[in-house]
Amino acid sequence: MKKLLIATFVISFGLWSCKGGGGTNGGDNPAPKTLADSVNYTTFVKPIMTKSCNLAGCHSQGAGGIDLRTYAKVAAETQTGKLVASVNRDPGAKLMPQGAAKLSTRDILIITTWKTKGCPE
Repeated sequence: MKKLLIATFVISFGLWSCKGGGGTNGGDNPAPKTLADSVNYTTFVKPIMTKSCNLAGCHSQGAGGIDLRTYAKVAAETQTGKLVASVNRDPGAKLMPQGAAKLSTRDILIITTWKTKGCPE
Protein backbone atom coordinates (compact mmCIF):
# COMPACT_ATOMS: atom_id res chain seq x y z
CA MET A 1 0.00 0.00 0.00
CA LYS A 2 2.89 2.36 0.80
CA LYS A 3 4.38 1.73 -2.63
CA LEU A 4 1.07 2.60 -4.30
CA LEU A 5 0.76 5.82 -2.30
CA ILE A 6 4.36 6.78 -3.10
CA ALA A 7 3.78 6.00 -6.79
CA THR A 8 0.60 8.12 -6.73
CA PHE A 9 2.51 11.02 -5.19
CA VAL A 10 5.43 10.74 -7.63
CA ILE A 11 3.16 10.53 -10.68
CA SER A 12 0.97 13.39 -9.45
CA PHE A 13 4.01 15.54 -8.71
CA GLY A 14 5.53 14.74 -12.10
CA LEU A 15 2.32 15.62 -13.90
CA TRP A 16 1.89 18.77 -11.81
CA SER A 17 5.45 19.93 -12.49
CA CYS A 18 4.90 19.54 -16.25
CA LYS A 19 1.59 21.38 -16.16
CA GLY A 20 3.01 24.63 -17.53
CA GLY A 21 4.53 22.87 -20.53
CA GLY A 22 7.63 25.05 -20.42
CA GLY A 23 6.23 27.50 -22.96
CA THR A 24 4.11 30.58 -22.79
CA ASN A 25 0.41 30.22 -22.42
CA GLY A 26 -1.23 33.29 -23.82
CA GLY A 27 -4.40 32.52 -21.91
CA ASP A 28 -6.12 31.18 -25.01
CA ASN A 29 -5.34 27.53 -24.28
CA PRO A 30 -5.60 26.57 -20.63
CA ALA A 31 -3.07 23.99 -19.45
CA PRO A 32 -4.53 20.47 -19.54
CA LYS A 33 -5.69 19.01 -16.26
CA THR A 34 -3.84 16.10 -14.70
CA LEU A 35 -5.60 12.97 -13.51
CA ALA A 36 -5.29 14.23 -9.94
CA ASP A 37 -6.99 17.49 -10.97
CA SER A 38 -9.87 15.91 -12.85
CA VAL A 39 -10.66 12.51 -11.32
CA ASN A 40 -14.34 12.11 -10.44
CA TYR A 41 -16.88 9.34 -10.05
CA THR A 42 -18.91 9.80 -13.21
CA THR A 43 -16.06 10.03 -15.72
CA PHE A 44 -13.42 7.80 -14.17
CA VAL A 45 -14.65 5.54 -11.35
CA LYS A 46 -18.13 4.53 -12.55
CA PRO A 47 -16.81 2.93 -15.78
CA ILE A 48 -14.38 0.82 -13.70
CA MET A 49 -17.20 -0.30 -11.41
CA THR A 50 -19.44 -1.11 -14.37
CA LYS A 51 -16.74 -3.04 -16.22
CA SER A 52 -15.09 -4.87 -13.34
CA CYS A 53 -17.43 -4.99 -10.35
CA ASN A 54 -21.02 -5.08 -11.58
CA LEU A 55 -20.58 -7.85 -14.14
CA ALA A 56 -22.68 -11.02 -14.08
CA GLY A 57 -24.72 -9.74 -11.17
CA CYS A 58 -21.80 -9.50 -8.73
CA HIS A 59 -21.97 -6.21 -6.87
CA SER A 60 -24.93 -4.99 -8.91
CA GLN A 61 -26.90 -7.64 -7.01
CA GLY A 62 -25.26 -6.98 -3.66
CA ALA A 63 -22.90 -9.98 -3.61
CA GLY A 64 -21.16 -10.22 -0.26
CA GLY A 65 -23.49 -7.53 1.07
CA ILE A 66 -21.86 -4.89 -1.16
CA ASP A 67 -23.80 -3.01 -3.83
CA LEU A 68 -21.64 -0.85 -6.12
CA ARG A 69 -24.31 0.57 -8.44
CA THR A 70 -24.47 4.15 -7.17
CA TYR A 71 -22.09 6.96 -6.36
CA ALA A 72 -23.13 6.99 -2.69
CA LYS A 73 -22.57 3.26 -2.24
CA VAL A 74 -19.20 3.23 -4.05
CA ALA A 75 -18.02 6.29 -2.11
CA ALA A 76 -19.04 4.69 1.20
CA GLU A 77 -17.14 1.46 0.42
CA THR A 78 -14.13 3.45 -0.78
CA GLN A 79 -14.00 5.63 2.33
CA THR A 80 -13.89 2.56 4.60
CA GLY A 81 -10.73 1.46 2.78
CA LYS A 82 -12.20 -1.95 1.95
CA LEU A 83 -12.65 -1.30 -1.77
CA VAL A 84 -9.10 -0.03 -2.24
CA ALA A 85 -7.66 -2.93 -0.22
CA SER A 86 -9.67 -5.47 -2.24
CA VAL A 87 -8.78 -4.17 -5.71
CA ASN A 88 -5.18 -3.66 -4.63
CA ARG A 89 -5.23 -7.25 -3.30
CA ASP A 90 -3.72 -6.29 0.04
CA PRO A 91 -2.97 -9.16 2.46
CA GLY A 92 -6.06 -10.04 4.49
CA ALA A 93 -8.47 -8.34 2.09
CA LYS A 94 -11.03 -10.12 -0.07
CA LEU A 95 -9.37 -10.21 -3.47
CA MET A 96 -11.42 -8.49 -6.14
CA PRO A 97 -12.52 -8.82 -8.80
CA GLN A 98 -13.10 -12.38 -7.75
CA GLY A 99 -12.15 -14.98 -10.36
CA ALA A 100 -10.68 -12.35 -12.68
CA ALA A 101 -7.37 -10.61 -13.27
CA LYS A 102 -6.29 -7.81 -10.95
CA LEU A 103 -7.37 -4.35 -12.07
CA SER A 104 -4.83 -2.44 -14.11
CA THR A 105 -2.37 -0.17 -12.34
CA ARG A 106 -4.16 2.78 -13.95
CA ASP A 107 -7.59 1.71 -12.64
CA ILE A 108 -6.21 1.22 -9.13
CA LEU A 109 -4.49 4.62 -9.32
CA ILE A 110 -7.78 6.22 -10.39
CA ILE A 111 -9.63 4.70 -7.43
CA THR A 112 -6.93 5.62 -4.89
CA THR A 113 -6.60 9.15 -6.27
CA TRP A 114 -10.39 9.52 -6.17
CA LYS A 115 -10.39 8.45 -2.51
CA THR A 116 -7.55 10.86 -1.68
CA LYS A 117 -9.47 13.70 -3.34
CA GLY A 118 -12.52 13.00 -1.14
CA CYS A 119 -14.55 11.01 -3.69
CA PRO A 120 -15.80 13.86 -5.91
CA GLU A 121 -18.93 13.05 -7.86
